[in-house]
Amino acid sequence: MEVFEAELWAIGRGLDVAIEKRETLQMHGVKTVAVFSDSQAAIRRVAHLEPGPGQRLARRINRRARSLLSHGIATKIHWVPGHSGIPRNEDADRQANLARDACGSTVIERPYTSASNRARRISEGRSAAKAEWEADKCSKHFSYRLKGKAGTKRPISMTSVKSLAARFYRLKSGHAPTGVYLKRFGHRDDDKCWWCGGTVSQMREHLFRHCRR
Repeated sequence: MEVFEAELWAIGRGLDVAIEKRETLQMHGVKTVAVFSDSQAAIRRVAHLEPGPGQRLARRINRRARSLLSHGIATKIHWVPGHSGIPRNEDADRQANLARDACGSTVIERPYTSASNRARRISEGRSAAKAEWEADKCSKHFSYRLKGKAGTKRPISMTSVKSLAARFYRLKSGHAPTGVYLKRFGHRDDDKCWWCGGTVSQMREHLFRHCRR
C-alpha cells in the first residue's frame, strides 16, 4: 500500500470507529465528527469521486460519511501540519513508525489494488528491462557493441558514439527529419528542400547527391 493510500485508509478507519461508537456519540449529543490528517493530497482526493488514484478509498470514505449523516452526525475533515509538534499528530506518527518497524508484524491484504500502484509496478518493470537491454547492448562508453559474425568487419555505426549511431539508423530507416518525413507527419506544409530554394523534394537521395548544402 502506498503512503497516499495509507492516508486515505486511515481517514476511512477513523470514520469506521465513529460508526461503531455512534450510539455513544448520540447519547452525548455529538453532532459532528472531525477527522484530522496531515496529508493535503488525501484530503483533496476525498473532496471528489472522479476516476484516478485513490478513487475506491475515496468512495469508501464517502459511504461512511453518509452513514454517519443518516444518524444525525456530520463529518468534517481538517488538515493539520505534520512534524510540527502537535501532540496527537506526533503520537500517530510514532505509532505508524512502530507498526512499520515491528518484527513479525502481520500484513493485511486489502481487497483492492490501486491503479497508481499498478502503474508504478509497470513503470519499474519497463525501467528494469531497459536497463538490462542497455547493459547488454551498450558499453560503458555509450557506444553500440552489437554482436556480429566472427571475422566480419563491423560497420562504423556499430563502433560510433550512441548519438551518432542513432542519427545514422534514423536516416537509413527513413525516420530522419527530412522534408518528406516532416510533411508526412504534419510538421511542414510541403516537402521541398529549404537549402535549394524550395523546388526539389528533400529526400535522402537528394541530400546525398544533389543538394547544394
